[in-house]
Amino acid sequence: MATSDERDATDASCANRASTGQVPKTHPIFEMAGEVISAAGLAAEPAAESADHLVHFDAHVLKRGIKGLEAARLLIGAGYWEYATSVARQLFELLVNMEYLGSFADRKKACRIHSGFGLFQFFLAESRRIEFEIGRGRPAGSSWETSVKDFLDNHCADFRLTPRPDGSARWRTSWSGKTTRALAEASPDPMRVSQYELLFSTWSEQTHATPGVFVTDLFVRYEDEIIDEALAEVDGVPPEVLRAITGVGRREVQTLSMTNLLFLQLWQQLPNVRQPSSDEFSRWQATIKRHAATKGLPIF
Repeated sequence: MATSDERDATDASCANRASTGQVPKTHPIFEMAGEVISAAGLAAEPAAESADHLVHFDAHVLKRGIKGLEAARLLIGAGYWEYATSVARQLFELLVNMEYLGSFADRKKACRIHSGFGLFQFFLAESRRIEFEIGRGRPAGSSWETSVKDFLDNHCADFRLTPRPDGSARWRTSWSGKTTRALAEASPDPMRVSQYELLFSTWSEQTHATPGVFVTDLFVRYEDEIIDEALAEVDGVPPEVLRAITGVGRREVQTLSMTNLLFLQLWQQLPNVRQPSSDEFSRWQATIKRHAATKGLPIF
């Protein structure tokens, strides 16, 4: 087994990579993610300045997705795959919401509902922030507090539900009126429900830092040490190969592969920004399959 000093050195190395933002370039999935981010950025930037609401909307959804893929790449490159699972989860939610939005006969109307709910969420969050600050002793009755209350009272009827028994307001929790699971079940892609189970059940412990996270960490480290010891006796095995087939390495590849796949499928749901060519998309998808699906990582 690796000594405690060796394990500490490994942990220090991961921390150093995190502080410098350094992302390993040795694995094709990391290289592909960088290529996808660059291509998507070139598609999003000019569209984001468009005066056309539909083009502007799609560009900003794509830019949000780019940030998610960048975040996952940085986290996994620094050795923090567990935290990247929550980024993959967010991309999944964005994807199923865009699939549902695309099912409307009038996409422009659907975008207006989505944007309207976003504005409502902003004012609701402001209302809760103000309540919190008043509860901590801040003075009440500011002009902004009055404006926030007026907006919620007079401009959000579409999102208001029947009040609670005590008379307090109840609001819709999503623009679509559906849960993420319901959106996954409504998706035209039959893999969505399985992906939902992976992200919201299997990986839920990572997102919520449950006790299972710590047990998983112990067993994954033990698995890595066993594999490292066995392969140390085999000549000519490069370090990057060792990392890719160990317990942590497999989870890193699966997480980044899933994030890449969800991002590419999100991009396809945004018709008003330039799409990757069919050759580019096929090549990227083949890379994911070669390094994830063929190694028993069920993401397709």
